[in-house]
Amino acid sequence: MSVLASYRQLRYLPKFGPTLVAAVAGKLKPGVSSLALLLEVAHYRGLGQAAVAVSVTALAGVTLPLRGRLMDRHGYTHGMAPALMVYLMSLAVLVLNEHVRGPFAVTLAVAFVSGTSAPPIQTATRLIWQDMTTDALRTTALSLDTMLTDLGFIVGPTIAAFLVVTVAPWAGVAASALLCTVATLLLLLRGVPRRSGPPRQTERHWLGPLRSRAVRRTMAAAVFFFLGVRAIELAFPVWAQRHGMSLMSGVLLSCMSVGSVAGGLVLGALPARWSARATLPVTLVVLCVGTLLVAAASFTGTAVLAVTAALMGVALGPSFVALWATAGELTPANTAAETMAWNSSFMSLGGAVGAALGSVVARVSGPGGLLVFAALALATGAGLAHLALIAAPAERESTPGVGTRADRKATTL
Repeated sequence: MSVLASYRQLRYLPKFGPTLVAAVAGKLKPGVSSLALLLEVAHYRGLGQAAVAVSVTALAGVTLPLRGRLMDRHGYTHGMAPALMVYLMSLAVLVLNEHVRGPFAVTLAVAFVSGTSAPPIQTATRLIWQDMTTDALRTTALSLDTMLTDLGFIVGPTIAAFLVVTVAPWAGVAASALLCTVATLLLLLRGVPRRSGPPRQTERHWLGPLRSRAVRRTMAAAVFFFLGVRAIELAFPVWAQRHGMSLMSGVLLSCMSVGSVAGGLVLGALPARWSARATLPVTLVVLCVGTLLVAAASFTGTAVLAVTAALMGVALGPSFVALWATAGELTPANTAAETMAWNSSFMSLGGAVGAALGSVVARVSGPGGLLVFAALALATGAGLAHLALIAAPAERESTPGVGTRADRKATTL
């Protein structure tokens, strides 16, 4: 049997085509939108003010869990359709204000609005993949989703830069709006998961899904996971700078990315009985070991470091797959969108902390010490993920409203 047999089976899923197109558009949008906004504002005001506008947009991401809760309670159509209209109008105002060189305060305001109103396409697509697949194909679908995410952040900025240079300063923003519109409309037309049944105890609590101990531990694992990833990403430029080879920072990051894509694809192609063993604690432990090997290789030659970076990256893609799969498995009933939103937010938090602490560790210990620091963070994440999986069965028996796979299957597409 071909190693791609699992991926070929995906095409027989109901409405796979529209879902795949929506996923591709949704993965391209983040890479396009950030650089497009930066270049649009920089064209009229300079890079300093453009960076502030991009930061304001990123700051709006803290509202993602609230938007997820509203979608869970009031339905995805009510949550995504109005948000799309506000998003498009805010981008139109931003482009017009830049064209007439209006107040910078207006630019910041509409940038924040665009960040808070952007439909959570990636959250919706991940929920659809999990709901439309069985156990045998769920890992394959999430692996495909992870691969598309990696490619989106590679291809998206290239598209934005090309459009801005060859068409007009506003062309990148227009491409972001088009991608968002296509993805949202396809998701709404195909039908996204709808909640069914009365509100559960978890929904009524102000903490929402975070009321679950297993979910809290999974979110903590996400923080330490992405803290470690950000520290690894910082270690490569530090190593390149210390060895007087600035270009190698990009090469090493590319090696890690290639390994990540390859690892995710291989995981999705494995039979279910094998891929089921790649749980979050297991993948994080493997990633931790790979990071320690990279730390050792940082004291050797450049070629050895590049090879070990690629090998370490092979565990990175499966770790992302396992994290999203674990969050989906432990999602309390009728809180799927909010749980996924919290997962994204905690990953962002881990990345911010990793960048801040990593810069301090790098100054004190150099790239080798920074990679050991990353490995410790990954090991901590693996321990928390293991505790989350231990807590889940007990919660399902004792706490009403804690979701199981059967609960999720009670929703309709």
